[in-house]
Amino acid sequence: YIKKKLILASKIGIGSALAIFLAHLFGLENPMGAGTITLLTLLTTKKGTFKLTLQRLATFVVTVILCMLIYPALPSDFVAFGIVIFLLVLVTEFSNTQATLSVNALIAMHFFTSTTYALPFVLNELYLLLLGIVIAIVLNLFNDYRATTVDLVSKVRETDTKMLELLAQVVEYMESQKTNTTLWKELKQTEAELYTYLSESIEFQDNTFSDHPQYFIDYFNMRIRQFHVIHNLHYEIRRIRTMPVQSKIIIEFLQVCCMKVYEHDIPETQSHILDQIFEVMKTEPMPVTRAEFESRALLYHILMDLEDVLKAKEEFIANLDPEALAMYRSDHTKHVIPVEEAASKAVL
Repeated sequence: YIKKKLILASKIGIGSALAIFLAHLFGLENPMGAGTITLLTLLTTKKGTFKLTLQRLATFVVTVILCMLIYPALPSDFVAFGIVIFLLVLVTEFSNTQATLSVNALIAMHFFTSTTYALPFVLNELYLLLLGIVIAIVLNLFNDYRATTVDLVSKVRETDTKMLELLAQVVEYMESQKTNTTLWKELKQTEAELYTYLSESIEFQDNTFSDHPQYFIDYFNMRIRQFHVIHNLHYEIRRIRTMPVQSKIIIEFLQVCCMKVYEHDIPETQSHILDQIFEVMKTEPMPVTRAEFESRALLYHILMDLEDVLKAKEEFIANLDPEALAMYRSDHTKHVIPVEEAASKAVL
């Protein structure tokens, strides 16, 4: 994390300084503007930089036209500047190009202070824009892809282990029905971590020109979907006042799920077992008491939640391309801890 921030800060510092130096070297007016444009452009991802470049060029034309039409027409410079900014905000909001507003405001300020609308000055502003953009594009090509990949793979392993531990704690609660005061806190922390990992995966993909990192995004989306089910599962289990006899089979099935967290194949066996459990539940005698009826209904709902957990993984693996699937099955299983060790750690 620190290395990533240092690389970004270095690129912005070096890029801004280089842009100002080249603007001075080429004899451009307002050379500090080139450094500011480089700074603002480097804050985006590689794909975002190219998209932002096209938007900057298009809105640059709009900014020049507004300045040339409004500044000379109004006696008050301050009112004219306010109107130009007002219109620029409207244009960028309606065209969904808000990221270009800061640079357009800078260009409008240059027109405001120079009070000239000759072609050489317009070209000067265009050259500043192009200089800042080009330097940002070149520097955005440099990213530590290997370190990012290693980091994301490590977070995949951590997530596997965490999901196993959470499932093991749910199993332990069903067996003992002892209140776990730390589980809610762990669930909240895990949710925050998963969304952070997903955000990092999206940023990684936007900094490459390959769709291969998409499987990191798909993986964390899958785990987020499973996490929400497990969170709801724990809540439903806590609502069961007395565990019916049928809960034992669900406990055993959850233990099977725990032992299969690291498995990188479609969970066909688990799905088949779950289907059999549904069939067995249908043949069970009707509940006698209201409490038994409510508990049995919650158990059935828990089974449906578990079915959704399996479907999430099935859909994830089914949608992986062959290259991503091979990487998922090999690289992610080289360094995982033994399942028995993780399960015992979770119970402890």
